[in-house]
Amino acid sequence: MTSKKEMAEMLRQSVETNNKLTKHIEALWVEIGEKQSKIYELNYEISELDEKKDSSKKEDLIEKAQFQKDWLENYNHSKVDN
Repeated sequence: MTSKKEMAEMLRQSVETNNKLTKHIEALWVEIGEKQSKIYELNYEISELDEKKDSSKKEDLIEKAQFQKDWLENYNHSKVDN
């Protein structure tokens, strides 16, 4: 059997180990939180870029349509409806 002194030492080591693991787990949760924040920020940036991309596509289509309309009005009067 183990003596009281050895039991006390084993208990002290267990408490130390548990404290270290607790601190490590807390640090991991902080890291997870930081990474989640970064993911949210990147997803927001992606959605903004998608909106800008869609907007620029619409602008390109409008410019093409306006050019076609202007060209038809100025150079091919028979194909203009308005």
